[in-house]
Amino acid sequence: MAVKNTQLISNVLSLYMSNENTIHQHLPFIMDIIINHRLFNENTESDELAAIYRKWTSRLNTLLQSKNVAARWCGITLVKASCQNSHDLLLANAKTWTAQLLGFVGKSEPILIHQEAIETLSFLFSYTVDKPELQREIATPNLQRYNQLLLQLGRKQDLLPIVLSALTTNTKCFPSTARHISEQCLQLCLSCLDGSRDLDSETIKEANKCLVSLYHAGGKSVMAEQWKESLLRLIGSVHACLNRLFDTVDEENQEVELPKPYPFLSVSSDYVEAFPVLLRRIQLLQDCISTFLTTSTTIAVGVPVVHLIDLICRIYNVFEGSLMREYKDKNEFFTLMMCLPALHLSTSKMFSSLLYCSGKELIGYNKLFSRILLRLLNEHKNKRTLKSSVYNLLSLCLEKCGYAFAEIIYKPFISSVLNDLRIIEQKSASIIASTQQQKKSHKKRRTEITNSDSLTTKLVSAASVDVQVAGLQALTTLLDVYGFSMENGQRAAVDGTVLSRLIQVIHPTDMSDEEITLVKAELYNCLMSSATHPIETQASILPHASRLFSAGINEQSHQLQVICKKGLAICDLIMHSRLPPIQRTMPKSSPVVVITTAQELNKEENDDAKEEEVVMEEKEEQKKEKTPSEPPVLEKKEKKVQEEVAEKKEINNEKPKVDETPAVKPIVLPTLNTSTSKASEPEKPTPVITLEETFVESKSTTTTTISLNSPASTTTAKAPSTTQSITIDNDMNLDMEIPMIDMTGPDSDVDEDDE
Repeated sequence: MAVKNTQLISNVLSLYMSNENTIHQHLPFIMDIIINHRLFNENTESDELAAIYRKWTSRLNTLLQSKNVAARWCGITLVKASCQNSHDLLLANAKTWTAQLLGFVGKSEPILIHQEAIETLSFLFSYTVDKPELQREIATPNLQRYNQLLLQLGRKQDLLPIVLSALTTNTKCFPSTARHISEQCLQLCLSCLDGSRDLDSETIKEANKCLVSLYHAGGKSVMAEQWKESLLRLIGSVHACLNRLFDTVDEENQEVELPKPYPFLSVSSDYVEAFPVLLRRIQLLQDCISTFLTTSTTIAVGVPVVHLIDLICRIYNVFEGSLMREYKDKNEFFTLMMCLPALHLSTSKMFSSLLYCSGKELIGYNKLFSRILLRLLNEHKNKRTLKSSVYNLLSLCLEKCGYAFAEIIYKPFISSVLNDLRIIEQKSASIIASTQQQKKSHKKRRTEITNSDSLTTKLVSAASVDVQVAGLQALTTLLDVYGFSMENGQRAAVDGTVLSRLIQVIHPTDMSDEEITLVKAELYNCLMSSATHPIETQASILPHASRLFSAGINEQSHQLQVICKKGLAICDLIMHSRLPPIQRTMPKSSPVVVITTAQELNKEENDDAKEEEVVMEEKEEQKKEKTPSEPPVLEKKEKKVQEEVAEKKEINNEKPKVDETPAVKPIVLPTLNTSTSKASEPEKPTPVITLEETFVESKSTTTTTISLNSPASTTTAKAPSTTQSITIDNDMNLDMEIPMIDMTGPDSDVDEDDE
């Protein structure tokens, strides 16, 4: 690699850099070789590479000392490229090249050489920030002189952008060195924001950046206060301009004290000359405020939200319907009305910056913002640029303020968007030719001439493409935030309009293919948002969305194809979910202390007791289910019953009386339910005890049969003739009072009755 680079550098030196008069023609080719082949990325370890580096450095120094302006410019450009691509070349030649470049900045040179020298010096000094030794050798001895030279070159308007950019870099990288020039930098920036000069956008951008960076020079202890003070003074400067601009308007009295302004040049007393300067100054100051709000800071700073909102409200409160003060010039008032659209547009940009940099702290202003934006939407309904800016503000407020803001504005907002999305059918004017009646008769004759052009129609969009795109973007945000809570009529109108515009085959004639693609892209995004945020009380738009996205894959535009593929994938995942739910790591929670009252403890004890009773009952039922497989248990129970009956006989000393009345109904205990037990357990494989009652109608006898349905044996017991019959169940409570039954009677009595 080193040999290859050595050969390439040698060829470049001999073939393209030998002639000073033609080197500027080969400079782009030389730069491509340096960058693409990485000529200076190798370390100077080999002797051949070190020798070729010395030749390269010698050739660059020769170009820097050339009398040819083009050669000097090429030499500076190649020095910067060498420093950017080789650390070794920078260390070896930094001092020499810095001194030569400072000489170019201090001398009267062409603008191209000054620009290239300033850019190269800014790179060299910023390269030494995290290198203390290199900084002591290169940056510290030369920075003060370099800053003073920059301020001198700042007087040239052509060099202002590059000078302001270099001052911004020096202030950020070396704040202690830039502290003594901070006031001069401030005056230079304010001269760019004065509005009296017509400067390009690049200069204004660099002036705003330089003014924002000046808080670095104040020291770490006062950096936050200085940043906030600079922003407040910009706000005060805007108020000072508005005091002169709104002199003819009957404004509300301001109770809050206005911030102190920056010292700008006074304007003419004649409003004809003063209003353009004031309007331009306000626009530049608002642009600088936006730069303050959107530029990152190295420390935490406090944004004066209240002062900014007061400024925004003061500007928006002046509109075409505002009242004029008494005894003021009407022409001046009408001249102010001509300035309002531009003033409202620049204020909308500042408002957007405030919304971008803020968080949830603006939720408390949602009602105020809704009133302002709805009024602006009504006022600027026929102004394309202003209406687009209002739609953008509505979208940002929906993102920041959320549900509460959407609930207030969604009805008039949807009405405005749907009105802008309409397609109007226009008819050509009919051509009518009238001729004088040649005859004196009083009959009426038709004099209309039929023309085919009068029968043609064309489709025209109700609003411009910019308004439609901005409205659809805001509508998409509204569906994301509030789509699930919309009323049925509003949601049906939105979905129907989006579907009809996407299904429409004939497009408006006043829109080009590129504009149609832009509108369709936002329509597809709106459809995707509607499908992912359905409403409960209305049919889902999902089937229609799936078909439209499937058909949209065949669109000619690649942008539409990508959107439709994404939408089709979302619809597919909604209808056929294949992915598991996302698992989120829950934060570790602190231990929770539960305080239980005495009533809750008693309730818990009662619940535990009930649970124990249920468990015990389940165990008893399980035991009872197991009893049929053990026949000896039944015999023991029968013996126990007989013993208890005998004991009761001895106590009562009475014999059971025989009632000879025929057909007496048997007494059945309430716990007996043989039919339900048979029906509830029809398929038990284990032997089950079945109690059957057989009533034999005779004059004085009733028979009770106890049978054990077992595959092995069947037991039958017959009682003597009595007037009562008792059926024994497994669930019977044996301690109940049982009627006296003579279990030892002769079997012959039963046989005689049967006969």
